[in-house]
Amino acid sequence: MKTYSRETRFCEKEQFVVAALLTGALPDDLLAHVSVCEVCTEVAQVSHALLHQVAPAADVLRLPDASLVWKRAQALAKQQAIAKATRPIRIARICAGVAALLAVPWLVPTLLNSMPDFSHQLLTMDHTFSEALTGTSLLAAGASLILISLSSWYVLRQE
Repeated sequence: MKTYSRETRFCEKEQFVVAALLTGALPDDLLAHVSVCEVCTEVAQVSHALLHQVAPAADVLRLPDASLVWKRAQALAKQQAIAKATRPIRIARICAGVAALLAVPWLVPTLLNSMPDFSHQLLTMDHTFSEALTGTSLLAAGASLILISLSSWYVLRQE
């Protein structure tokens, strides 16, 4: 059974042994010293094991290119800034939707009550309304529909 003392064991050539192992080979004088020094033998064994077990793991780990990491970070920052900037718009849109849903029970009876009058007006109307739909009016209505469609697409598109 081995007993360990509290005093630290060290050798003055430990660092030289580790440095030589990192470069790849031990010079003859250090090799002779390692064969007689118990501390340096242990340091050489541990260093050798670490170099052969840990170093291959570092080769397997491939870090992405720094420019790719930078571009991803910029894209994420841009997305977060856009989300923060458009938060009031989203809140207003949600509030408008809720207000529209709450207004439906009030508007439906009002609309239904006004419909009989409207249908009576349509039945009694003569052909003077068709004269108002000139080519210019139809062109303006068509252009308005196209512009409304384009503006809706522009607002709702995903970048």
